[in-house]
Amino acid sequence: MCKNRTMLKNIDSVLQTIPYDFPVCEKPYENIAKESNIDEGDLIQVLKALMTKGAIRRIAAILYHRRAAYMFNAMVVWEVREEDVERIGKIMASFPEVSHCYEREKGTYWGYNIFTMIHARRLEDCKDIIQRITEKTGIDKYEMFLSKREFKKTSLMVNSD
Repeated sequence: MCKNRTMLKNIDSVLQTIPYDFPVCEKPYENIAKESNIDEGDLIQVLKALMTKGAIRRIAAILYHRRAAYMFNAMVVWEVREEDVERIGKIMASFPEVSHCYEREKGTYWGYNIFTMIHARRLEDCKDIIQRITEKTGIDKYEMFLSKREFKKTSLMVNSD
């Protein structure tokens, strides 16, 4: 029981610390552990437990695509039959240029239920990626919305209050 209570306390501490910028240093986990007031080994154990539970999918860098010369990103909405959503969603998500792939509810006026975010250096590249997705999935009912301006881009911030 005491071990579980300690683990829960460590999880809360880690979740309060980890969403912020990952330290760019030789031993980032050591620094995060110190900031979380836990041992580095306990930090690794907490992260593994959170990954096993599916609370954390991965720890990775966030690419600010415009700074990396990927000037075009498009939200593409696709109309997919309900019975095909699982299969088509996995195919769309398999494209490396797709950073996000979600199923969303259809509205009364909106038949699109799969949303993807596509990133490319040129508009033509976005269109080529969409064409490849169309060819691989057979889904040709879609709309593309290009980003005009970014107002906010952050990692999820956890608030345990």
